[in-house]
Amino acid sequence: MSRLHLVRLPGAAALLAETRDVLARDLADEARHSLLLGAALARADAAPLAEAPDGYFAVVREGAAGAGAGAIRVVAYQEPPFPLLLVAPGKEPDPAVGPAFELVAGDLAAAGRVPEAIHLAAALAPAFAAGFASAWAAVAGREARLAMRQRLHALAAVAPVAEPAGRMRRAERGDLPLVVEWAIGFGREVEGEAEPERVRRQVERRVGAGEVWLWEEAARPRAMAATARRTGRTVTVNAVYTPPAERGRGWATGLVAALSRRELAAGAGRCVLFTDLANPTSNAIYARIGYRPIGDFLLYRLEAPAAPS
Repeated sequence: MSRLHLVRLPGAAALLAETRDVLARDLADEARHSLLLGAALARADAAPLAEAPDGYFAVVREGAAGAGAGAIRVVAYQEPPFPLLLVAPGKEPDPAVGPAFELVAGDLAAAGRVPEAIHLAAALAPAFAAGFASAWAAVAGREARLAMRQRLHALAAVAPVAEPAGRMRRAERGDLPLVVEWAIGFGREVEGEAEPERVRRQVERRVGAGEVWLWEEAARPRAMAATARRTGRTVTVNAVYTPPAERGRGWATGLVAALSRRELAAGAGRCVLFTDLANPTSNAIYARIGYRPIGDFLLYRLEAPAAPS
């Protein structure tokens, strides 16, 4: 194996300049790497001159040393408080990925950075265990524990589904109290927690940007969904939520179908979304709309070792 070297980059724009051609060689790659690409593009667009001061942006290359030299083996991206994203280009894991993960762990530890969570493709789990997780346990004393199994789906055309009564409309400022309440409910169901003040700030930004949509019936909002992380050829559908009292009536199905149809008509090559594999209901609903699996992903938490019993 050739020598691996890690290059720390000053921000999302610099990381995109180094990696975008590799991560988005074709539409399939762009969809598979849409989480990192979309997050980096949003950050670069929002703050081209003032990158996230606490962010972490790095690539590990194999070959000649220096920025822009050598083949990219791993891309690492984090904007706290969100998980550290670890991405390895290519269809199959490369033998260099494990040692590259170890370099990232060492660099984070040396910089005093402690990510609380890590997100990566399930196919990279062995390399993660042998590289990052083992190195992190040695240098930082924390163990990587699997918190969630996810599946990434992509949609090229919306399948015919029964449309519920009502219509889709964009959320407005007057909807903020309801959308904040629903976003907190969504966070608690999906992640087990939600910080109300952070959620409120995110909702205000997303509603102001026109990203949040509601399904309205009889002049009452019944379900919510949003768009996010545009990469050029893909757009993410997320924050799909129906309050418990409104479930089982097809509101979210109709909303996701209508929103996906709108995005494809506006020029998106693919709509993508993540699901929790522990929730068979949502996976079945998205499959009926036309979403098809393109990859499995894992979310790890970095936690202190459990005390001996």
